[in-house]
Amino acid sequence: MSINEYTKTAISSLYKKLLGDTNEKVRASAAVALGNIGSEVAIPILLRALKDPYESVRWYVAEALGDIGSEKAIPGLLEALEDSDNYVSWNAASAIGNIGSEKAIPGLLKALDHQKEDVRWNASYALGEIGTKETIPALLKALEHSDGYVCENAAEALGNIGSEVAVPGLLKALEHPNEAIRWKAAEALGKMGSEAAIPELLKALEHHDDCIRKKAAYALSNVRSETVTTWLLDALRNPNEYIRAIAAEALGEIGLEETIPSLVNALSDVDDSVRLSAVSAIGKICQSDYYDLILETVKD
Repeated sequence: MSINEYTKTAISSLYKKLLGDTNEKVRASAAVALGNIGSEVAIPILLRALKDPYESVRWYVAEALGDIGSEKAIPGLLEALEDSDNYVSWNAASAIGNIGSEKAIPGLLKALDHQKEDVRWNASYALGEIGTKETIPALLKALEHSDGYVCENAAEALGNIGSEVAVPGLLKALEHPNEAIRWKAAEALGKMGSEAAIPELLKALEHHDDCIRKKAAYALSNVRSETVTTWLLDALRNPNEYIRAIAAEALGEIGLEETIPSLVNALSDVDDSVRLSAVSAIGKICQSDYYDLILETVKD
């Protein structure tokens, strides 16, 4: 960013306030102003200010470095991940994510093993925010971390990136003993809509965990495969009422008109939850041509 003489004068004055003013609110405001100006020439001074004795100043300094968005700030921000104040650590993670540079990956991987859980969580969040395909190996490693929240962040990030390279790791995570991780893995597979995940997701529809069944149904509804639709239609006759209800819900998400007759039949199911799911599904995909059919079914 090129700057004119007026801006240079302003930056110079802000430097003095950031490093020398006795009032922490003034120092914090100077950091915000430098972030708004967005010039890389401010980075060395802002990095020095990351050592300010007041955490409120350090918060805004980390945020300003993220706003400027230069790779030059990464070493200092990685160090700030270990700040004693969690808000400073969080802002440093957000700043690294905003910068989006793969140069931060080795440092973030190292931070995943930090003794403080807040640092581990913030590092996994930053990896997800970088969100490039180059972060996938690091995120797959994080998916197997002993810290559950790190695993959750990794699963969510892999779903957002959407690469099928991550499918085997996410399928494995469907069997994790931690319910929240299983949920996030199923959700990630749903976002990706990968056909490679179909066999395991179909198995997950019969999982003992209701949340996993629902997430698997959601995931399958995003795949939009003929195989999936056929299986779901068959599942409307499954002896397990939970599977019938989940199948109806998933068919509603897929939204194919040819599934409406089967869903209309499900309106007569003996189980309340199945009928509710069928009603909801029909409401999502039904058009006027089927209104009479539904009304006749309801009357019967």
